[in-house]
Amino acid sequence: MKTKYVSSIPVVIAALFFSILVPALAQELQLAELSKKLQLTEQQKKDLTPAIEQRDKEIKALRADTSMGKVQKLRKAQEIQGNFRNQAAKVLNPQQLQKLDALQAERRAKLRSEIMGH
Repeated sequence: MKTKYVSSIPVVIAALFFSILVPALAQELQLAELSKKLQLTEQQKKDLTPAIEQRDKEIKALRADTSMGKVQKLRKAQEIQGNFRNQAAKVLNPQQLQKLDALQAERRAKLRSEIMGH
């Protein structure tokens, strides 16, 4: 009986490790993608990081929320993206903002598809 518990310890440790590492890695990958597509400066990366973290936190909570209907979730997702855009507008130049708008349109379509179950 004891060996079953001992053999499951590495699995638990791995699960904890990935639950901590994966969100941070996802944020880094997302920042890297934005950095590449928008050609961000180091200062812009630093300034955008809190807004990206906040947006991702809110989107994750929205996906997990079972109390909202699909239309409510879609509206909330649009609000979250709008808030992120407003924060980013303070940091980006007009060309970068235009590119961000195009990226957000793609992201909206993806979220809409996920939320509506298509």
